[in-house]
Amino acid sequence: MVLKLASTGVEKKFYELCSKLCSELNLEIYDLDYLKGSHTLRVFIMDPTTKTALIEDCSKLDRALTPFIEEEEWMPSELTLEVSSPGMFRHLSTVEHFKMSLDQDIQFTVKARLVSENFPGIPKSLQGERKVTGKLTSVSEDGICVVADDYELKIKYDDIKKANLEPALDLEE
Repeated sequence: MVLKLASTGVEKKFYELCSKLCSELNLEIYDLDYLKGSHTLRVFIMDPTTKTALIEDCSKLDRALTPFIEEEEWMPSELTLEVSSPGMFRHLSTVEHFKMSLDQDIQFTVKARLVSENFPGIPKSLQGERKVTGKLTSVSEDGICVVADDYELKIKYDDIKKANLEPALDLEE
């Protein structure tokens, strides 16, 4: 599991530019993803107070980026820009993402099935599972602790394949 935003090269330049522009617009970057093959830049932004973004926020960043897309030589000429909110089921890929999700339900997939040899006393309902939903109770630099089926799972980031927020949906009208 990658736990760093915008590591090197063009993605790093995009991150630095978007960070600067977001700061000027009183927004924050939640995540950034550059897909080289399709020349698609996906920027997930949020208002630091609401932890989400309105369409107007996305439009502001899009407009702020446009002059740079047209003028900067390092940017691909056929760049596709997608600016959006991280969404309700937002992807968790950094320590900061997990910290923002403390005391909330998350769903994560581990690389290897959960087995009693690695998790003594694990309930049968979790044995052999790879995908788990539970309440995120603590976050450290090395991993997370999630309570699922009344069992405390301590998982290292290296063992997580993917993770996302799993908000409880109120289906009552």
